Amino acid sequence: MLNSSLYGPDERGKRWLQAKVGQVLAGSAVQLATPRSEREPSCYWGKDLETETTLYLLLEDDPEPKCLRFSRALLDACGAGQYARHQQATSFINRRLRQLGILSL
Repeated sequence: MLNSSLYGPDERGKRWLQAKVGQVLAGSAVQLATPRSEREPSCYWGKDLETETTLYLLLEDDPEPKCLRFSRALLDACGAGQYARHQQATSFINRRLRQLGILSL
């Protein structure tokens, strides 16, 4: 098993944020699409410099992915375990998912 201390704050932050988004979606009974393959997951981070802080979500019955863009500072703070920033991130996630029409008001 890999030790989470091997990952930097950026990677830990991405893991935390992805898990939190999944938790918010599950709590609102929103389903992610079934992954088409291992190469096409339903929830993934961008790969290049411009999109590496963007989390993409593929929802059931929605052909286009939804994007949640996070700041580098928020990724690092969440990965460092800063409780206040976790609260800010959770509020941001809820607000952004409502703006995208994924969560109801």
